[in-house]
Amino acid sequence: MQSPETGSAPLEAAQRRRGPVTLLRRRSHREWALWALAWLLLLALAWHVSWRAREHIVAQDMQRLQGQAQAVEIHLTRHLKAISAALAGAGQLLPQDLAAAPSVPFPLKLLVDAMPGVRGLQITDREGRVVAASQPELTDRDVSARPYFMTVRDSGHPDTLYVSPPFRSVLGNFTTVLSRTLHGTDGSFSGVISASFDVDYFEIVLRALLYAPDARATIAHGDGPIIVSSPLEGARIGFDLNQPGSLFRVHMQSGRMHNLLQGEVVGTSELRMMALRAVEPAALLLDRPLVVYMSRRTDAVLAPWWAALRTELLLLALTMAVSAVWLRWHQGRRYLQERTERNAAQAERESARRLEFGLRGADLGLWEWNLADDTITVNAREMEMLGYPPTDEPLRAEFWRGLMHRDDQAEAEQAIAAHLRNETPSYRLEHRYRHRDGHWLWVLTHAMVMQRNARGKPLRVVGTHLDISERKRSQLELERMNAQLAALSLTDGLTGVANRRQFDQTLALEWARGLRNHQPLALLMLDVDHFKRYNDHLGHPEGDAALRAVAQILSACLRTPVEKLMRYGGEEFAVLLIDADAHAGSRVAQRCLDAIAQARLPHPDSPLSPWISVSIGVASMVPQPEHVHEQLVMAADAALYRAKQQGRARYETATGDDALKRPTGMQPLMP
Repeated sequence: MQSPETGSAPLEAAQRRRGPVTLLRRRSHREWALWALAWLLLLALAWHVSWRAREHIVAQDMQRLQGQAQAVEIHLTRHLKAISAALAGAGQLLPQDLAAAPSVPFPLKLLVDAMPGVRGLQITDREGRVVAASQPELTDRDVSARPYFMTVRDSGHPDTLYVSPPFRSVLGNFTTVLSRTLHGTDGSFSGVISASFDVDYFEIVLRALLYAPDARATIAHGDGPIIVSSPLEGARIGFDLNQPGSLFRVHMQSGRMHNLLQGEVVGTSELRMMALRAVEPAALLLDRPLVVYMSRRTDAVLAPWWAALRTELLLLALTMAVSAVWLRWHQGRRYLQERTERNAAQAERESARRLEFGLRGADLGLWEWNLADDTITVNAREMEMLGYPPTDEPLRAEFWRGLMHRDDQAEAEQAIAAHLRNETPSYRLEHRYRHRDGHWLWVLTHAMVMQRNARGKPLRVVGTHLDISERKRSQLELERMNAQLAALSLTDGLTGVANRRQFDQTLALEWARGLRNHQPLALLMLDVDHFKRYNDHLGHPEGDAALRAVAQILSACLRTPVEKLMRYGGEEFAVLLIDADAHAGSRVAQRCLDAIAQARLPHPDSPLSPWISVSIGVASMVPQPEHVHEQLVMAADAALYRAKQQGRARYETATGDDALKRPTGMQPLMP
């Protein structure tokens, strides 16, 4: 029989396992919900874009139909005006007594032959008898019962062009008649002159404007019957379009001259897009308008759109399936990875416990940084090293960052960041931590990332701290002593100013900088006048004291750091002026002469003056690639030589010839 502790262990283990599994399942459900939402939004966007494309196609084709219908309207208006004018002119050529007119008047033949779109002309007297016609077989026929004759006779307006609905003529074909009234000298009705539409001609005209196999152009009477339609195949001349719910009736009832409509065509049940225009010119009186409409089958117009939509839907479906498969694969892979990471973490914890035991004797502080929650867990030696009591609780990483010396933080952050980006196998650095009692502790840190996720993101960093304070203090003391030695090697032991070695280094450095920045350099070479006689008269100890005094006076009258004093050798000094021309050098030289004169240092054996004086040579150059810095020294030395020749205790400025002298064996700087 199991004890309570033994029996509950498997349950607790199962609960521990169930925790991460439940979190993973919830995360998977959220991902599927986001996946579904994203695809719904994407499908909605795709449908919106596709529908906008459909509307654009429809609008574009509607505009094209509108343009074609307008072209038919213009062409038809021109013909109606020509026919109306021809009928009016022909009526004036007829005799007052229509019975005396020839059966086939010659002018009628000419008009029929000259006017495209007109199939025939005829003249009818007041009783409705055809007295003359361009087609002889129509002569003497009684048309008094024809609507086109009765309408003209009953209305009788002389300037109106009457358009009849299409009807089947005695010749067996459908025709539409355009008529005007004839009046006698007394203004009474005397007959009708008529012209019949040439359906074949207008069918050819309409066919020329068709730009698609499914397009159709139609001219209809204002009352609804079709006059002509192209293509002629399948056209029903005389079919009444003015039926309830028809697009023709919608157009006529709108009161507009033109409309763009979509809908079902009466008689065929086809869905078509139409541009309808009423032909009713302002300059022409028509008893009824004509209606022109251009149309296309809606399915033919939208065929390219449907093809593109099917392709897009297929691609979307394929992409959706691929994304679903990928998401499922990714979730399964993540589950396996999480399980592997949990097992690895458990193994690493066991290893860390064994490592802690091994480090107890090595005087190392061990720490582990958990980047997920930004906490650090340390061993007892780590806390003891910093003066804090041991703790098993993880501490915020911010606490440890606050202990680091401010001057060391930038270097440490840079090294850590590079390692976290996997640019280095580990990082090792020396820095300072503040001890609990306030003093600074030098620590050697050596650490590396111990765990990353599948994407390479670091999860845990493990490292050690070693107290190197004693070694660091010894190292810093050694560095301080080395720095002192380096400073002594560049300082003149007698005067305390820079020596010849520092002069050579400084001149070379500033010459290179002037070459880069195109800035001038000025050099003053100073020599104590008759200094050998000073030494011979007073002795070398007094001479050394005099040189120290001269160096102090010159140092006091110079402005650092752009004016640098150096001992060139013996009783000779040099002053290097940065970014200074010859005028600036002359001003400094005069300042030095005045300072030495005002000091009134005794010179008992000088033939020049009872006081110590100096001679100065001034030279200035803008460094060029073809020059060397020794030329500046030679130019200043030449000017110093002239100052001595001119009586000493003065300064002279180098000439252009002095600056161009090149030391033997010197080569120009390469650009």
